[in-house]
Amino acid sequence: MRRYVLFLAAIATLLAGPCGPALARSPQSAKLDALYREIRRDEIQPPARENDDIERVGRRALRQHGDKRLYGLWSVLYAYKSNQVQPQFDEWSHRVRRLAEEDHDAELATLVDLLQMAYRHESGGFRTFTEADWTRFLDRSGPNIRLMAAVERIRSLGRSGQWADASRLAAEATGQLERRGAIARPLLAETHQVHSYTLSYIGDKEGALDHMSQAARLDEGNAFYMRKVERMYDIAYTAAEVGELDAAEHFAGVHHNMTQAAGDPDLKTWDRYLCARIASDRHAPGRVLGCLADGDFEIAHPTNRLTGLSLRLRAQARAELGDAAAARTDLEALRAVPVDRLERDPQAELLLSAYIALAEHRGEEAFRLLDQWRRQDHEKTQAALSRNGAQMASALETELKSKRDESKRLTAEVELNRRLAHASIVIAMLLGVLVLGGVAWGVYLRRASERLKEARGRAETANEAKSAFLAVMSHELRTPLNGMLGMAQALRTESLDARQREQVELMIDSGDTLLVLLNDILDLSKIEAGKLEISPTAGDLVGVCARLVGGYQPTAREKGVELVFTVAGEPPPMLLFDAVRVRQCLANLLSNALKFTVVGRVDVTLAWRPDPQTGRTAVSLTVRDTGIGMSPATLSKLFGAFTQADASTTRTFGGTGLGLNITRRLAELMDGEIVVDSREGRGSVFTLGFQVDVASSSAMDGAAPAFGAANEDEPTRSPLQGRRVLVVDDHPVNRRVIKLFLAPFDCDLVEVENGREALDALEAEIFDLVLMDVNMPVMDGLEATRRLRRDPRWAGLPVIALTADVMRTQIDTCLEAGMDAHIAKPIDLRDLLSVLVQVLDKRGAASADRAEVEATI
Repeated sequence: MRRYVLFLAAIATLLAGPCGPALARSPQSAKLDALYREIRRDEIQPPARENDDIERVGRRALRQHGDKRLYGLWSVLYAYKSNQVQPQFDEWSHRVRRLAEEDHDAELATLVDLLQMAYRHESGGFRTFTEADWTRFLDRSGPNIRLMAAVERIRSLGRSGQWADASRLAAEATGQLERRGAIARPLLAETHQVHSYTLSYIGDKEGALDHMSQAARLDEGNAFYMRKVERMYDIAYTAAEVGELDAAEHFAGVHHNMTQAAGDPDLKTWDRYLCARIASDRHAPGRVLGCLADGDFEIAHPTNRLTGLSLRLRAQARAELGDAAAARTDLEALRAVPVDRLERDPQAELLLSAYIALAEHRGEEAFRLLDQWRRQDHEKTQAALSRNGAQMASALETELKSKRDESKRLTAEVELNRRLAHASIVIAMLLGVLVLGGVAWGVYLRRASERLKEARGRAETANEAKSAFLAVMSHELRTPLNGMLGMAQALRTESLDARQREQVELMIDSGDTLLVLLNDILDLSKIEAGKLEISPTAGDLVGVCARLVGGYQPTAREKGVELVFTVAGEPPPMLLFDAVRVRQCLANLLSNALKFTVVGRVDVTLAWRPDPQTGRTAVSLTVRDTGIGMSPATLSKLFGAFTQADASTTRTFGGTGLGLNITRRLAELMDGEIVVDSREGRGSVFTLGFQVDVASSSAMDGAAPAFGAANEDEPTRSPLQGRRVLVVDDHPVNRRVIKLFLAPFDCDLVEVENGREALDALEAEIFDLVLMDVNMPVMDGLEATRRLRRDPRWAGLPVIALTADVMRTQIDTCLEAGMDAHIAKPIDLRDLLSVLVQVLDKRGAASADRAEVEATI
């Protein structure tokens, strides 16, 4: 029995992931509660006869003309198509086509072609539409058909993993439909709905719920009953996916009541599965079986994907309850389901087999299967992140831009209404005859202004949620990257043969590429949000540029390209500039030049001169190469985000297209610009110009390396020898990486797993340095550091933060808590050693202080 409990606990831990249950209600909970109250206020009753509401709208549309007829008949055909009601769909398709022929209405005939093809596309595994079909409906059939086809295209792109294109098309279609007004309201609701599926695919479940909620609010009692039932299902299902299980059960209850009122057996099948899915997320196998009880025969002989998924849930629940025989029967039935009805899920079957083995008292095999499931699940997750990272980032960037545009539009409307409100008051005072009317009008506009302000607040909240999602995604990707890159860097120092060294270098290059992508995405989001600031410090600009160029010399030599750095004229004096951002800009230009230069040379030239107009110093960095060059068409789109010359550029040279866009924006923040001159086949010349000030003597005396910045010179290793270092991190892989990095320097390392253990270790022993993770269970690194700094015994003890959070706010929080420096994960060996030496030198713990601490302890 004890072994069974341990096994279930292990699986629960793996399934729960790194995050525990939320202790406070999330903003998403409040939104779902508000939506639930709105829906409960509206009494949702089914039509007297099945689908009578759809038939009534269809008959009315047949008597109308123009856009009203087109949009009305679209809603009828779309409803039957989306719910796969074949007889009624075929009947109405025939009726609408006959009407189109009688009236010679080509647009109406195209509508029938579109939705008939969409019906086959959805029911046949999304393989019907060709590129020629999409070109016909989206580009050659008029604006109305284009918007209707956009809904199908968004759904198809999302299903096929082309999330960035799906998000861009959804943003474009939503803007056009909002301008069309009430006639396009049902189509706008469906656009929000299908876009929510795309956001759900990329993991933005909160964004998906927001769009589902907008679709539900757009219905406002006008949508067909079967579409409302589907809305309730989607909201409940997605709420369960984001862990809002209470809200999921509320919406599932509405769905159940609507299903029972309708009496449709197909709807009951969906209702059973929804109930069981939420019970499974609550880890309540008994409730899962209760939800599926009245459909036992249908589930045991699945005829479609939904009954197959229900069978999978039932098998899992039976296995968890220890009914091995019934679970094995269900597993065999699952494996017998044809793949055109239900795709195989080896991961689910492996986990189910582990449960069955445990129920049959085969404990060792159960744990072996569980470990195999864990490894495969990890590999699958990592592969998906690697494969879909750029698509996810681009899709989220599009969603962010859409929210920002919406916020700007709402701000303009608020301002316009405010001015109109003021004007109405003036008019009321001047025209005494219309006093009452003017006052009433002013009150109305004030209320409208308040509603628009609320809408603006919701848009800004959504924008902040997207930014938070990017930060969380960066953190979650950096944590496994730290283990991968750390182990690879440590392995590179070992004695390897040529083949092994090549493989390790490939691992490091791939990890660095992903890290560059993450940093670029975060920088781009911070720039567009106006949160990235330039921080000038006194420094030697020539030395900074020379060391950066020197770092690229091995790459140049490997390609057989000559790389030269020169200073035009006399070297400049000490200047005030942001060394981090200057290095970032020059690195982007230099890496591009080397990437696109196969033979020849790359010249980097630094020039400076006083600018009489501004009274400052104008600096220019010119990167000239003899590479492939660019055509005028390529130059016109060179600085766009996620843009490269053409598709072949990405295939041949790699990259995401973010570097030059970020460089241009950074140049603007430094009061400069970037200019390019290029000829195809003859090379390119990029000139980065920016404004700086000459450093005063006081600024040069106080100059210090930026917080957490790496020293450009090779760090001295002797200060680390014999030091006692306390490593505080809850992740064993991270501790292993630090140990491998510092082992060659004769450091005495002690490892603990949380802040509480760190304080206990400091009470027991003396340490020269603490490497402190920030996010840990029991007690996090920030609280541990605050308590440490309150004790005078440890006032001079160096504490360095280790965290995957790279946002400025997180770094400032580490400083405020009393930490001396910050090292971002994944950890680079040279950065780590450099910061360690800097902090030890700065603290300079004198022997007298050390003796005093020993005496106190």
